Amino acid sequence: MLSLIARCVLHQLQRTTLTRGAGEWVTVAGSGSAPTILAWIAALWCDYNSSRMDSRRAVCAVFVLYLAASLQLTSCQDLTGCGGSKGCYRHPSDCTGDNCIAFVTWENVGDGRTRFSMRASQTENLAWVAVGLRPESVPAGMVPADVYVCTKDGTGVERSENILTDAGRWNSVARYIPDNSVTTELLSYADNVISCVFTRIASIATGDATFYDISGDNAYYLLLAVGNGINADGTINSTYHAARRETPIALKLQSDFVVPPEPELLGCGTTRGCFRQPPTCEGDDCTAFLTWENTADGQTQFALRASLNGSLSWVAFGLRPAATTEGMSPADVYACTRNSEVKRSENVSPYDSAARVIPANTVTPSLAVYYTIPNFVTVIECVFTRKASLAGDATFYDISGDNAYYLLMAIGLDINADGTIAGKIHSQRWPAANALKLQSEFALPTPPPATPKPGGDLVGCGETKGCFSQPTGCSGSNCQAYVTWQGLQDGQVRFVMMGQAQGWVAFGLRRSNINNGMSPADVYACTSDREVKRSENVSPLNSEARVIPADTLTLETIQFENNAITCTFTRQPFLQGDDTFYNISGDNAYYVLMAIGASINADGTIGGNRHTDRWSTTETQKLTEFGAATGEPDPVGLAKAHASLMMIAWIGFASIGITLARFFKPLWPDSKLLGQKVWFTIHRACMVSCLLCFCAAFILIFVYKRGFVDTGNAVTVAHAICGIIVTCLGIANPIMAIFRPHPGTPKRPIFNWAHWSVGTLAHLLGLVTVFLGIGYQTSLLSGLASYSFFIMLAFVIFHVVMWVLFEVMGRMAESKGRSNDMPLKTAGGDSNQQLANTDTEPPAGAAAKMILLCIYVVGVVAFLICLVVFVGLA
Repeated sequence: MLSLIARCVLHQLQRTTLTRGAGEWVTVAGSGSAPTILAWIAALWCDYNSSRMDSRRAVCAVFVLYLAASLQLTSCQDLTGCGGSKGCYRHPSDCTGDNCIAFVTWENVGDGRTRFSMRASQTENLAWVAVGLRPESVPAGMVPADVYVCTKDGTGVERSENILTDAGRWNSVARYIPDNSVTTELLSYADNVISCVFTRIASIATGDATFYDISGDNAYYLLLAVGNGINADGTINSTYHAARRETPIALKLQSDFVVPPEPELLGCGTTRGCFRQPPTCEGDDCTAFLTWENTADGQTQFALRASLNGSLSWVAFGLRPAATTEGMSPADVYACTRNSEVKRSENVSPYDSAARVIPANTVTPSLAVYYTIPNFVTVIECVFTRKASLAGDATFYDISGDNAYYLLMAIGLDINADGTIAGKIHSQRWPAANALKLQSEFALPTPPPATPKPGGDLVGCGETKGCFSQPTGCSGSNCQAYVTWQGLQDGQVRFVMMGQAQGWVAFGLRRSNINNGMSPADVYACTSDREVKRSENVSPLNSEARVIPADTLTLETIQFENNAITCTFTRQPFLQGDDTFYNISGDNAYYVLMAIGASINADGTIGGNRHTDRWSTTETQKLTEFGAATGEPDPVGLAKAHASLMMIAWIGFASIGITLARFFKPLWPDSKLLGQKVWFTIHRACMVSCLLCFCAAFILIFVYKRGFVDTGNAVTVAHAICGIIVTCLGIANPIMAIFRPHPGTPKRPIFNWAHWSVGTLAHLLGLVTVFLGIGYQTSLLSGLASYSFFIMLAFVIFHVVMWVLFEVMGRMAESKGRSNDMPLKTAGGDSNQQLANTDTEPPAGAAAKMILLCIYVVGVVAFLICLVVFVGLA
């Protein structure tokens, strides 16, 4: 430690004139605090014996500095007095000095000045450490901020300001330090450690709004950052940090010296317990996390944090007694709300919550904040301590000793007007798999992987277990869904299910005398709420919740991670007297149904919720036998074929055919193809191909959906209705063309307008329908990449730009007395213009238009290939 102090002192000597008195040197060494008597005696001796010899004076100064530093800690390493005489903010929050990544302290030193002390280490290639002041009115982010930086090569503290660039990026620009406003007292760099001390006046009167006034009640968030890169001139502007933290609340720097604790995941499994979602998250990337640890007075400190892209109203955790192995009730629940409050409630039924009073002196909040960061991510954080028990109140669960509880954690999007969450259903919730003794157990069991490894659950298919998977032959992680069944020695059957779904994965048993459809069926679903629910299909488009009879089903494991639901449970083979509980013993055979869905009901059931995909075996299965079940032809393949054909029709053939008819009639004036003008032959071939493609796609989607689409999704319904209209228009237009009047006849203009109007409308509406089908709001293909929408948008922009260029070239030709690049003639006084005989040479500008046409065709084909490939990979 003394060597570090000496380095700090010697670095100060390098930057300061050697002509000041020894008393001043001791003031520097002690960073303004009262020097020891021994140091003052040595200083006076130096002054007496060195008045005429600058070299000896320098030696004495070094001696005095080292002596003073040896007898008391300098501010470049001192964390004593934190929360009392000085404020301290450190990273990590429980570091003690040398083991800190960085820390900053602040204290009043008289004359209205505040002394800041910073130290940084533990960062590879450390180049700078900085503290920033962000106004209280800005609850999150890095801008605006008044920043003070100590760099490894600097000779004094530098100043910068965090700003937001026009491109929406964070940046830092260098700022000058007003005269006499900041005084560097110490700056040292050695062995990858930066230490510095400086004082700052509270405010300046020169009208510099960027030099924040820290006097009185003005409060600021402190930012603390380190970096491993600096600019050539030694500044940090435009250089990004390597690590940074910010205080959870704004502080009045001349009077607030206590920084409240923050939710963090340091020490998980050792000094504190941690329950997080996803289980591998590390902090800011968590949807939610809960920590608990013991405090010195025997209480337990809980910390909650949740973040969500969008609106977030509360994050809560509950304690469910160890005797209650599943469900949400009863539970003692504590919620942190967007009103920056800690509220208590009690789960009194599976899906309801009643407000509860927090008994006096039982729960003490130290932090409760709600804020929004860029990209509309909302964050709720809170820290509070709770007594272990409360005599006479059975609802205030006793967490001391060997009392164990399951932890529940949830987030919600809505709260009551009084700030409570009573009666408000969660949007997501997570129960811990094991009960814990909260005052002694800090390690959660490692959960099994969410998505099975290739071949994991499907090993033994056809030999020791029965399997039904989609697509057929998938190996586990590349399956969209599967169900396996295996008989156990006690007569029960173990089922394992997996589905790539947001809401639920289910399998059903349909009787052997019903060889088609989804009903009637006995259905078991594993939901995103990590529960097994039973229902019965009672009509082709409906499902009613059914009670799981006692002692008939045992849940073993269930997980919902990475958009995959996996579960394992055992089921009794039959239940005497209950015909809806299908008997799967002996020779009883059933069609196996499997489905996945995107949503569940408020009570966690799937009754009435339509599937997004479903499959059925082609033959009945005896669940006492273990053959590999074969399913119907892959229905997703039909949906992919539908989407691909529709895009080929309307993006490919229709776009090229209509463009040729609109802009390229004059080309190849003396050439014919198959007895017709070249443009007409190509146009007709494109439009006939378009007709065949969209008709085939139209038939395929009805085969896939087995009727009209589910009316529960407005966008899907709009896609279907638009598709029907487009198909009707697309069929009507070629029929009109077959019966078209000859050129020059009176009714020909009527046909021209009708043919153009119907064709253009069909093309535009076809593109809109494709948008609805592959856009990121909904899709007939589960898992279709959302960026397909933007590829489609890029195609439309490309199409419009090319048409504008074609139109400009046409207008230029028209200005020279040619319409559509062709000479005009007028029959008598009739105002109707007709095309004259073409010249023997192509019209002017034909070469340029041919180049543009080639570019257009290549672009259309490229966009089409991208979209069809993405559909195939979906």
